[in-house]
Amino acid sequence: MKKKLQSRRTGFTLMETLLAVALVGMLISIFLTVFVPARGMIHAALTKQESDRVISILRAELSTVRASERTFDAKSVGPGKYSSAFDKGFYWLLSCKRPSSSIVVFSYRANTAASLREDGTYPPIPFNKARPGGDTQLVSIACPMNSTIHKNDIRHAVGPVFLVKLTQLEPENKGSYKLAKTPGTIKGASTPDKYFSEKDTDTPWGGVIFCRADFYIMSPPNPDRYKNRPWSRIGRPIFSTNISIPR
Repeated sequence: MKKKLQSRRTGFTLMETLLAVALVGMLISIFLTVFVPARGMIHAALTKQESDRVISILRAELSTVRASERTFDAKSVGPGKYSSAFDKGFYWLLSCKRPSSSIVVFSYRANTAASLREDGTYPPIPFNKARPGGDTQLVSIACPMNSTIHKNDIRHAVGPVFLVKLTQLEPENKGSYKLAKTPGTIKGASTPDKYFSEKDTDTPWGGVIFCRADFYIMSPPNPDRYKNRPWSRIGRPIFSTNISIPR
């Protein structure tokens, strides 16, 4: 007696496959519609928060004259020695002619168990000696890249290092301004005193230097790599803002 063999169906039919593909496609579409814009909004908010933080660090440093920078002798005012915050902003703008002497903004983990340096900051803890807890503090600072005190701190930065280019904004017409042709150039002046003597202090322009601050990611965070590099080889800024250096 012969047994009737029953055929077993394996796999899916074409219709079942098409329905499954359509269902997966619909789920992906819903995911992209709901979650991707939300992720973009979160990223934009974080980016805006980070840029505001970096800008505020630069503004705070430009409005502060540290004890190691202070001079009460008008004849000694110059790069590194200032009698006012305006002097500091003036010479920091001039230092932006080249990336190698421009401004950097970064954070590092400071060793609060060590002695304070001459500018009132603690030295950094190298990565290979960092440990959770202990006498440490996360410090954010803005300074010239070629600073004798902080040049080596850049190598121990926590997070990105921002390179800043300041360019003076010159008055063009009533209520409008234009960028100076060369970064780090202050039109018609080589010293703060000369700047005031050349400007009409009865106008808002006379007592303030307006400038554009362009922020770049310093990659790699090694000052030696920027010695002979011009601004044309730095690339495009990741964000920019206008700032003023008031008298």
